[in-house]
Amino acid sequence: MNIDKFLPEILVRYSREHDRYLKLATRVADICREEIVGANAIRAQVTFRTKSETSLVGKLRRLASKQELPPMVEPLFNLVGDLAAVRISTYEERSQKKVEQEIQKRFMAPDGGTINPEQKNKQAADKSNFYCATHFQACLRPDDLVGTYRNLVGAPCEIQVCTMMAHVWNEIEHDLGYKPLSGDLSKREKDLLITLGQLTRTGDGVISQLLDATNARQEELEGQFEDVYDFVARMRKWFLKDFANYAGQLFEEIRTLGITTPKEIESLIGGKAGAAERASRALADFNAELKRRLELRYTLEDDSSDLLLVLLLPTQAKRITENHPTGRGIGGPPRIAWIAARFRPDATESVDAPLA
Repeated sequence: MNIDKFLPEILVRYSREHDRYLKLATRVADICREEIVGANAIRAQVTFRTKSETSLVGKLRRLASKQELPPMVEPLFNLVGDLAAVRISTYEERSQKKVEQEIQKRFMAPDGGTINPEQKNKQAADKSNFYCATHFQACLRPDDLVGTYRNLVGAPCEIQVCTMMAHVWNEIEHDLGYKPLSGDLSKREKDLLITLGQLTRTGDGVISQLLDATNARQEELEGQFEDVYDFVARMRKWFLKDFANYAGQLFEEIRTLGITTPKEIESLIGGKAGAAERASRALADFNAELKRRLELRYTLEDDSSDLLLVLLLPTQAKRITENHPTGRGIGGPPRIAWIAARFRPDATESVDAPLA
């Protein structure tokens, strides 16, 4: 099929809809940055882009050279799933799985079902190819599709997850390999790409060791928390759990409350001795109460910073709720405000009721 005769109409349509895809990429990136990376204290960078017209033409021509394409503009246009795209580059490999799990919880598939990952580890088939990333075709959920976002119903955004070191190799290889007019790569270029790939794999391990050393140093610090990573490092040893989960939002909340040191936290929760056991019991009791009242939007998670949150709620729930007076917005109230509101004696009985 001669794809070129369809390109003018496809490009006119893309030009007309470009602002829509830019809005989608921006919104998805904001969610990933705030609710996935930030909320869980994951070290990562989030970037986004819309596809350029040159890239769109190049992709369609590559597809046409490999397979028979439908001779209609609409299905051809829909073949390109990365008109809006977001990349999450984690500092370390072990953070990838957590990011991928959170993406699956936060977004939905174009058909409305569960979003499924596409694992792209090309080295399994080609030892010289170090491309490694996980791709998702993600759509916003109904709660997000309000106001200016109403016209994004069903629009897919590609989310790509990889380590920062893998991203270096992926980008350089893509930049060199997708230039058909410049000819095939030389043997020297290929050899150097293999060397770079091996270095990036080594780099992933070095970064993990470096961050482990940083966490060990921060565990011994006293005084005010420097940032969320310092907060996680120092609090983790109290609870011996994966404290980073939901720690970003909790850290921002305690700063708003004027709580800035471990000593202040210790005084509010009745001491750190036995804190883990007390927190596990309180968390289980609170979850049981939510289940009894059919308040099922959220539950507290034992392997997370919820262990500290549940010990803070007796003295801080009212203040947390008051810090979020609107109670609504895109996606509803923040998770921490929802939980705090339901801890109060005068909490509403409806999961969808606005916060007082």
